[in-house]
Amino acid sequence: MPKEPNSARADLVGFLNAIGNVHADRVNGHLKNRYASLSEILDTIKPVAQRFNLAVHTPLSSADGMVRVHTNFVHASGETIESGSLALKADGLTAQQLGSCLTYLRRQSLQAACGISVDLDDDGASASRQSPATASKPDGPWYAFLSAVEAERAHAYCVKKGWIPETSDTLDDVPADKINLINGNKDAFFKAIR
Repeated sequence: MPKEPNSARADLVGFLNAIGNVHADRVNGHLKNRYASLSEILDTIKPVAQRFNLAVHTPLSSADGMVRVHTNFVHASGETIESGSLALKADGLTAQQLGSCLTYLRRQSLQAACGISVDLDDDGASASRQSPATASKPDGPWYAFLSAVEAERAHAYCVKKGWIPETSDTLDDVPADKINLINGNKDAFFKAIR
């Protein structure tokens, strides 16, 4: 007997549980912080949404000097599930500024609607710092093999073990000998952080 197709809500739940976090592929030239571009977010979302019979639609609207991005999930059944909207004041913006504003709103709205965050990638910043504590560490972030959720758990574990101070907000501060210990026994490390 053929399987009944999932409802739009059931497929949305499946999608939200299956979607992963996104890679921070850009650096803000002014603030120097890392972020995920709109294309990176869409490249992450679209294939997973398709598996669950969903498409993401971000229509625009404007009123009272505000520009607004709506985020909706459209199901193959034809049902649309609204996931909210974000708005910014658009008065006085040039066409280029408005384009940047819309891209920003789409990025933030998609991340919020999908419950995703940006990973812990530091674009090699830790590898480029040379100090006695970091000189013996391998190039690139040592924790690149971890998902964002695993990295958060690893951070909590390293704090609990006393390998990094509670005030540290990065895994880059883990001492080289502890990194070697982790890399030498990743299976045990994964078990410890779960």
